[in-house]
Amino acid sequence: MLTFLKLFVYPFLTIQLNSSMQMKLPKRFISFTFVGISGIVVNSAILYYAKEYLYVPIPIASLIAIQLAIFNNFFWNHRFTWTDREMKGFQAIRTGLIRFTLVSWIAGGLNWIILLLLHHYVGIHYILANLIAIFIASILNYFLNDLWTFRHPGSNEKAEA
Repeated sequence: MLTFLKLFVYPFLTIQLNSSMQMKLPKRFISFTFVGISGIVVNSAILYYAKEYLYVPIPIASLIAIQLAIFNNFFWNHRFTWTDREMKGFQAIRTGLIRFTLVSWIAGGLNWIILLLLHHYVGIHYILANLIAIFIASILNYFLNDLWTFRHPGSNEKAEA
């Protein structure tokens, strides 16, 4: 399935997006977007199942769904989006997952703040406000993950200390 996406779907969508938008989007960002869409599916399915079949209250079910979607997104971003920066060994993957989770919760917090500001203070419908917030937070999420979580293999860990 992954090979099919890389060979056929991904290049077609890249060409279509680039020609219709008259600008070049980084391939990595397009992959990141598709992974994010898979996270939305995972989040929604877990939320629904937890609420409807396990009778978990929505606030708790939502937190569980969000974290499982983060795990899903980390796995696919590691395997598909940042394949040239593979993390080797348990320690590297664990550190990457912790970083990815932190970045995801930071971006999610930004998403939440923007949604509330646009809806409550600007008067934008909450669905449109949420879409705008998702777009803005996704850009932050992408760049933080690109620069920190999945940094270039030659980066020196000790330089951070």
